[in-house]
Formats: sequence, structure tokens, C-alpha cells
Amino acid sequence: MRNAQHPGLRNAVRALDAVMLGLTWAAVYALRHEAVDLWRAIGWDLFAAKVLQDELKLTNHLYALPAVLGSWIFGISYVGGYDDLHRTRGNQAIGRALQGAAAGVSILLLGLFTFKQIPLISRSVFIPFTLLSVPAVLFNRWIVVRWLQDRHRRGLNVQNMLIVGTAAKALPLLKTLESNPRWGIRVLGVVHPDDYADSEISGPSYKVLGRVKDLPRLLEKSPVDQVYVTGQAWDSRTLRAIADTCEEVGVELSMDANFLGMRVGQAHLREFEGSSVLSFSSTPTNVEALALKRLMDVVLSALALLVLAPILLLVAVLVKLDDPKGPILFGQVRSGLYGRTFTMWKFRSMVADAERLKAALEAKNEMDGPVFKITDDPRITRLGRFIRKTSIDELPQFWNVFIGEMSLVGPRPPIPAEVEKYERWQRRRLSMKPGITCIWQVSGRNNVDFKTWMQQDLQYIDNWSLLLDVKLLLKTVPVVLLGVGAK
Repeated sequence: MRNAQHPGLRNAVRALDAVMLGLTWAAVYALRHEAVDLWRAIGWDLFAAKVLQDELKLTNHLYALPAVLGSWIFGISYVGGYDDLHRTRGNQAIGRALQGAAAGVSILLLGLFTFKQIPLISRSVFIPFTLLSVPAVLFNRWIVVRWLQDRHRRGLNVQNMLIVGTAAKALPLLKTLESNPRWGIRVLGVVHPDDYADSEISGPSYKVLGRVKDLPRLLEKSPVDQVYVTGQAWDSRTLRAIADTCEEVGVELSMDANFLGMRVGQAHLREFEGSSVLSFSSTPTNVEALALKRLMDVVLSALALLVLAPILLLVAVLVKLDDPKGPILFGQVRSGLYGRTFTMWKFRSMVADAERLKAALEAKNEMDGPVFKITDDPRITRLGRFIRKTSIDELPQFWNVFIGEMSLVGPRPPIPAEVEKYERWQRRRLSMKPGITCIWQVSGRNNVDFKTWMQQDLQYIDNWSLLLDVKLLLKTVPVVLLGVGAK
């Protein structure tokens, strides 16, 4: 659906962002400069010398300003920060501002690394500017959105639309547009299919202007900016006629992409060597956000492996001393993304022939569904009970995360034999990379029944965001320390 905004608005907002970011850069530099003078005035020379020892040359920061502004504006543009300004929700604006700042930092640091002749930027200026750039951009968005919405409410810069479809299919969109006049879209009327059985009677919230066969005449006589086709069962001949009519007079044609009635699937238009392909996905498809998720996985898993190295070595020795007959690590084949198998590693917490003994214990399984778990499993070693209770046995999975087989946050990877027993709807949990922790882990783990566990994994997939990952990681810490739901 076309943006109801002036074509030059994006450039105007970019210029406004550049001004605001430039003022923020200048303000941070000035405050940093005054801070040094203030600390020296009250006799904290030693503190100022140690903590604020970066170069603070004015010329350096003036020369660097164009690179800073260019990096930030490009980063915000890259993440869609100038798209759909009049319909952007608050959480979308915050997300785009954060992603734009992250992209700007990445681009600028890459430039500083590549072109060494760029003057030195003080860290005590760059870091506060990075943090303050987010509220600065959000303040600009608030001003622009309020201005746009006020103009739309007064009937300025409004786009005229015709809706093609049955009354039942058109009503949801009509109600949405009527309740959001700030979007700047005015519905001129509804055009019914040629074979529509009901008579052409206008409703309380819409006016019927004719049938599809009348569309050429309507586009000639009315100032129509776009035609919207509802998501219903259309035959290819009718769609072709509507598309040809719009193309002949240069009117934009939009169509409800969810014509298949999918509940969670989102439509995305892709191109393959000149061929346009409409794809539907029920999993996250934001490439930039997923790339940041992978970056977070790599950085945090590498950091965990380095910091925990002494503990990993100590546990390895204790596992061997507790049961010298078996290996230190237990590798088990698990199902990963879309059923791809990989070996998931744990510290061995059971006797060496635990898998062989499992068959004799099946009758004692305490979990419903295909999962097998029992309290006081006789196969668990003395040390195994402790490392399982504290989740220390899971630490080697940071290596699975580091090499890309798992993620820090995601549905737990099941055993292939368990997947074979899944109901069809439960297999969708394999549509996202498995993780060390997820909603199930912070909601009682083994105290949750199997169906609820599966629903929680799908809830994570349907509502995924980087912020959700961070929240789940933070919630996992007390759960692990207290051993909630561990068996």
C-alpha cells in the first residue's frame, strides 16, 4: 500500500536528522570539554588525567563529523527508518532507531579501520553520542509524525483509494482506515466482483461504485491514487483485467498478500533473475536483526568459553574421576533447523551405557509426549546429579552456539526419534535454530507438560525479537542458579 507522504519527505527528514545529530555531537563535545575544566577547577587533576585522557582536538571532531553523520543517516536508511513515517508505531520507531545507531557505529568503525588517516575521535565523545543519538532520532520522529498526522486529519496530502472485493472482505480494511485517519488514506468506494450475488447496495461505512467491469470508467472519472484488491479467491482472468486497467492509467495496484488465509505467515516479495516471487514465512525474516542475533551468539559464546575455561577444565577432570570408564563429553545427535541433524555436546552425567539402559526405564517416564525424563534416574552418576541440577552439564553447548549449530536462545533441540512422534503443528518449532534457553527453560522446564512446552516454543517464534532474546537470557540466570525444574 502506497505511503501517503510527499516524495521529498524522506530527504527532508534525513536533513532534519542530520541537523539534530550534528547538534548532539556538538553538545557532547562541549560537555566533555567543560567536564575536564570543571574537574580541574575543583582539584581533581589526577582523576581527569586518568579517566579523560583522550585527545580532544576540535579540528579532529569537526573533520570526523561528516563521516559520523553519513554513517548514521545511511544506517537509519538501511533499516527502513524513513519508510512509512505516518504509520510507524512507537515500538517500530524505537527498534529502527536502535538498529540505525548500531549500523552507524559499525559503518563508522569500519571506516576508521580502513582509512587510518581519519582523525582520532575521543571515546568519551563517541560513546555518549552513540547513546544520545537514539533519543535524538526518536524526538525527530515524534515531531515529523505529529506534523504528518495533523495534516492528514485536515485532509491534506491524502491518497484516494478504491477497494475491489466483496463487502465482507472489504469491511475489515474500511474499519481500519476509518479508525486511523492520520494515515492519510481516503476510501472513495467499493467495487464488487462481476459475479457478486448480492445487489449493489452501499453500507453505513462504504459506498458501492460498481462492478469490476466498471473499473476503467471509475479510474477515468475519479481522482484515484491506488486500487486495493481484497484477499479472496480471485480467478486469474479477473486479476489480470484489474492489473491491466490500473497499469494503463498509471494507478498503483495493491493486493492483500494474505489471500491464503494464513494465520501467522507473512508475505515477502523476492526476485530471482528477473522473476518476482511472493513468499510466505511463519518465522522471522528480518535479515539485519537475525544477523545481530548471530553476532550476539558468536560474541557471548566465545566470551563464555574463555571466562568459563577453568570451570570447564575442572568439571572435565571431575567427570573422569567420578566414572573413569566413560568419556568426558556426551555427544548426542539432535534435530536442528528444519530437521538438520548435528551432535550436541554435554558433560557426561550418566553411566557410560546409559542409552542401552534407557529401554528398561521407559515405563517410568514422567513426561507426556515423546520426551523421556524421570526423577532420580538410576543411570545418573554422583557428580552427574550436581551438574544437571546446576545446568553445568550444558556448558559445552556454547561450542555448538559458537560454530553456528545452535543459538543462545531458541527452542531446545529434540532427538530425531522424538521428532518422528510429533504432531504436524509441533514440527514448526524446528523452523528456527535451536537454542540453549527459551521460554520453556524460564517457565518451569520439566514441570511444564509437553503440549504447553511446544506452544511456548511457537510463542517464541511468532513473537521473536532481539529484545525478547535479551529478556530470556536475563531470566535464565536466576532459573539456573536456583535449579528451577531441573532433573
